[in-house]
Amino acid sequence: MQIVERKTRSFIIDGITDREVRARNFGGEEKKDRVTGRTVNSPGYRNFLLFVSEEIAEELKDRGCEIKYTKVQGPNDVPMPYVSITVSYFLKPVEACMISNGVPTQLDENHLQLLNRVDIKNMCLELETGKKKVHNNGVEYIPLFAQKIWVDVVPDYIAEKYGYLNQGPVTAPGTEEEPF
Repeated sequence: MQIVERKTRSFIIDGITDREVRARNFGGEEKKDRVTGRTVNSPGYRNFLLFVSEEIAEELKDRGCEIKYTKVQGPNDVPMPYVSITVSYFLKPVEACMISNGVPTQLDENHLQLLNRVDIKNMCLELETGKKKVHNNGVEYIPLFAQKIWVDVVPDYIAEKYGYLNQGPVTAPGTEEEPF
């Protein structure tokens, strides 16, 4: 994973894999805490968590972004840094493309939730820093918004092997009839 400089307020992160993208909510579904029943994601709020290396976490911290760390579960666990990425269609549309078996498909707002279920081979994000905000506890932070999301998904073995079947009925050579 690496950051590629772009503009003052936007930059690109490339080389993201499936294990680094967690808590996917590209569809904007309402989510509640399983224990307390409290709403943790309001309806329509699209977001996901991106786990990053310590080096990228430092670069994002220098930009003023809020870096969080996972809780330590056991004695050998190391806290992992991550950031929350917002996917918003309120001000301008997000450019999203999913590449599956070599075929690119543009995803609009109604189909972005497809990214919740795919295995990511490589993701490239163009992120933009938002205006400074303040948490309820008084801590200032700068949110990250996805401007472009390009996802190359892990090829589906069955679709790849039998993809020719989607091309219509197969006829026996030299005949006009379908074999079945």
